[in-house]
Amino acid sequence: MRIMPCRNTLPLLLACLFVLPTSAVVASEAVDSRAAAASEDGLVSLLSAEFELQGGETASAAASYLKAAEGSDDSALAERAARVALAAGEPDIAQRALARWAELKPEAVERLPLEANLALNLGQRQVAVDSLRQLLKQDDGSQWQLALQAMAQTESRELSASVLGDLVDADALPAEPDAWYGFGSLARDLGDDALSDRMADIAMQRFPDRARVWLWQADRQRRAGDLSAARSAVDKALALEPEDTRLRMTAATELNTQGDPAAAAAILAKGPQNALIRTGRLAYLARAHDEAGLSALYEEIKAEIAEDPSRLDDPQRFLLGQLGELLKRPQEAMEWYEGVRDPARRGEAELRIAVQLEALDRLDDAEDRLREMQASEAEDGQAVRDSYLLQAELLRKHQRAQDAVDTYSRGLLIFEDDPQLLYARALTYESLDQVDKAEADLKRLVELDPEDANALNALGYTLADRTQRFEEALGYIRRALEIEPEAAAMVDSLGWVMYRMGNAKEALVQLRKAFELQPDPEVAAHLGEVLWQSGQREQARAIWQRGLELDPDNVVLKDTMQRLDA
Repeated sequence: MRIMPCRNTLPLLLACLFVLPTSAVVASEAVDSRAAAASEDGLVSLLSAEFELQGGETASAAASYLKAAEGSDDSALAERAARVALAAGEPDIAQRALARWAELKPEAVERLPLEANLALNLGQRQVAVDSLRQLLKQDDGSQWQLALQAMAQTESRELSASVLGDLVDADALPAEPDAWYGFGSLARDLGDDALSDRMADIAMQRFPDRARVWLWQADRQRRAGDLSAARSAVDKALALEPEDTRLRMTAATELNTQGDPAAAAAILAKGPQNALIRTGRLAYLARAHDEAGLSALYEEIKAEIAEDPSRLDDPQRFLLGQLGELLKRPQEAMEWYEGVRDPARRGEAELRIAVQLEALDRLDDAEDRLREMQASEAEDGQAVRDSYLLQAELLRKHQRAQDAVDTYSRGLLIFEDDPQLLYARALTYESLDQVDKAEADLKRLVELDPEDANALNALGYTLADRTQRFEEALGYIRRALEIEPEAAAMVDSLGWVMYRMGNAKEALVQLRKAFELQPDPEVAAHLGEVLWQSGQREQARAIWQRGLELDPDNVVLKDTMQRLDA
């Protein structure tokens, strides 16, 4: 059995849980520090391992490290062999390396999460329990996080949940609310809601005066549908630890999830402020459509900077730019974005500047700005890719769909088979009645990723709506629904193809379900049309009215009503 590799490529491998710290990565350092302890054969193996690792041959590197470790008394070599083997998905090598590491340095605590992870992947329940219990006995307060990672990064979700249950039964978890919450969340992620609820009850009994536990209760009560109790639990948590910034951010997230973004923003407005907290306030105020609150936040930051200009850094500039956008002040927003210099944010700032230029009726200038990005040698490849997407989107907004297609095509010359560019071009081809080209792009997406539910659905819907190939369309839509059975867009497509095939009764069942899952103007257009053609015209008008309330300018809905003379 091969265990799941942490990553398959070398650059990502070095960021994985089971890889040595940076200080141990460089080949020359590793060789210099271990050469004295290694035999001649071991030194050759060590050199081979380092070159193999640099070349991305992780399995071979793991074997070479193990050979070097078996010929040396240096436990660091055994550790390196174990970590590389686990990252490469080589359990046999990992077991031998861990055994050698235990032999050379039996007191090494850092070996335990690796042993536990390997045991879980190999189905060795008791070995995993024993390793995790030993790890959790450590008293420095951080080992539980390593145990949590070891249990989360496994193939066997059922076994991992079972082992967690054993640890709870043995009272092996540390007396720390954050640890109980972390493992409780893991239980839920592993699909064991009963275990998660049992842990929440135990935590409430043990830590009734800790805010984290009350936020856990709020999460449970919201999931159970009791929003009143959930809100009370949040209030209790905030009363217990009102000065804890991290707690306020978590509480705000919970309030927003409960459907009250205004309350979430109000919670974050209390206490010390920084760019991260203010970004959260901005997001919640925007969701609450609170223009007055956004304006107050904008003026608050500007006043702070006027008092102390040294506080104006790139995160503040970007935040002010976002506020300027939301308040429909494009000139001000653009000026804030222009000041951003951090390379990590510069590409995004350039994109936002182009949006502001278009908002100022300067589309040509916006295009020039985006073309400059496309011609540059910017390190931020995603921002460059996004510049093609944004330029095409702006062109489509100005009814220049063919120019948008040309822009997507230019982008695909650079970013070959990029899924977002292909998907966007397919939708634009469809809007131009170039259905064969739309179909080709969507089929390419499915070829690249047969599990891409959005591409499958788009392909099925396009064939159902624009051709007579209904059985073929139904096949793609059903495949999409197998992947995402509760996705409103896919249920809508199923309803629409049923209608096109003449099965209005089943179409109504699916379209009503889609509208319940997600009230959407385009779903309203489809549902209303089937109702209308079935003679239920008052119901159709009612559904269309709800769709217009959601989006008065929706093209599909308006075209449907006009076509049916409704």
